[in-house]
Amino acid sequence: MITARLCAPAYELGEYAAPVAELPELQADPKTAAELTSPAAGFDTYRWSDAPVAELMAAAVQRTLGEAGVPGDEVDLVLLATDSLPAGRAGHREVAELLAETGLTRATASTLGLMDCATAMAALGTAASLVRDGSARQVLVVSGDLADHATGGERVVAGGVAIASDAAAAALVSATAAGLPVLGMAHHTSPVTRTGGGARQELTAKITAHRELFARLAARHPHRPEDVRAVLPSNFARMVLEIYLSDVGYGGEKLALGDVGRIAHCLGSDPLINLTDRLAETSTAGTRTAPGTDDGHLVLLGAGVSHLAAVLLGAQPLPHASEGAF
Repeated sequence: MITARLCAPAYELGEYAAPVAELPELQADPKTAAELTSPAAGFDTYRWSDAPVAELMAAAVQRTLGEAGVPGDEVDLVLLATDSLPAGRAGHREVAELLAETGLTRATASTLGLMDCATAMAALGTAASLVRDGSARQVLVVSGDLADHATGGERVVAGGVAIASDAAAAALVSATAAGLPVLGMAHHTSPVTRTGGGARQELTAKITAHRELFARLAARHPHRPEDVRAVLPSNFARMVLEIYLSDVGYGGEKLALGDVGRIAHCLGSDPLINLTDRLAETSTAGTRTAPGTDDGHLVLLGAGVSHLAAVLLGAQPLPHASEGAF
């Protein structure tokens, strides 16, 4: 069976950085401002862009292809996980320009949506399935959103537990390039309820959803929480993620929250951004294990208002495989 590998994740942040505390939404709501900028929540800086989302995507794609060593004309399929493309012909033009600018001359492009900040993780799972069954050799997953489009311009999002940033991220899912093996994906949807149950009911529903998601992920590829080296999640308030993920065995140092203060919540791109930064840190520190050593697993977790999606990766990179091996 072909092993799908997640290769060369990369990202591009909005070109402007600004203090979260200066957001008009927070200045008009001191109580929420105090909560979100507290050490427990961790938000400090957000990023914004006045460029089209395709421009941010193109920068991320170019980095991914360059690091993976895969020419653009060898990519079979591009999956765009975004809610920020213009409608109609304008959006089609932006996608066409993105493909031309990045050399993706043979690739078919398609968009995925409806799962808000979990969409990119569902796209990664879809890409891995296509590679495993031989339908494609190289699939590029590209995530990107601008708050002006995706959230109607609102920066305080996800029920008041996150600050939205503008960014894009990309990763190649490949049959041959060196990368982390994609072992499984699971998703879960909980319809938003408005029964007046209050915060306690909402908390219970969120915890139940995370339990179900991780149970499904373990069913796809059996593993234990102690085997997981890190969970790379959507960037919500730190104390919120600790509640949800500690309950399923992934709290404490396993929960990668270092980017919350630096970049805020880059919507669907967060897990790939967090993975990119982790790989850069481990490479610099020289902590990668020798080939063939079992180094556990990593989990990418995308979370929206009512959708969750998680991707399980092997933490040990697989080397480049020649086409003749298949």
